[in-house]
Amino acid sequence: MLRWTEFLEVEAIRPSLRARERVGVLHELAGMMADEAGVPARELAVHLLAREQLGSTAMEGGVAVPHCRHARAGRIVTCLGIHRGGLAFGEPEDGLVRIYVGLVSPPDTGGLHLNVLSRIATLLHDARVRDALLAAASPAAVRALLVRAEEEVLPLRGEVAVAR
Repeated sequence: MLRWTEFLEVEAIRPSLRARERVGVLHELAGMMADEAGVPARELAVHLLAREQLGSTAMEGGVAVPHCRHARAGRIVTCLGIHRGGLAFGEPEDGLVRIYVGLVSPPDTGGLHLNVLSRIATLLHDARVRDALLAAASPAAVRALLVRAEEEVLPLRGEVAVAR
């Protein structure tokens, strides 16, 4: 089983998203993943929006994980952006979303795509991890925090979880 952080480069972390609304966030996330995925940003944003129209990817705790599969994606790519003020992203009762994780994968990675989504959801379900992400000062600090959290919370088979 692979780790989410194996698909998250420091360059794909933005501690301060600039978008002011939902569609803008999707375009910003698409731009963060486009080069690495090998898909034009505008095309990737259209796919992310189409997936959101099927149902919001917002979760409790102020997190959303817009994701899609794309035939031209060369590999699984993720990004992470933080919106300091938070934005309405799903249903109005879902509250404001401050942590956004984008994910794009090729169509033939079904099981792995779901595994990465599961790892993201499990890590970001933890309020301590979310709080630490919101307090992190740099993309490198965000990635290091996530690597540590994955090692502690979601050890690979045969690994022993480190006590907190």
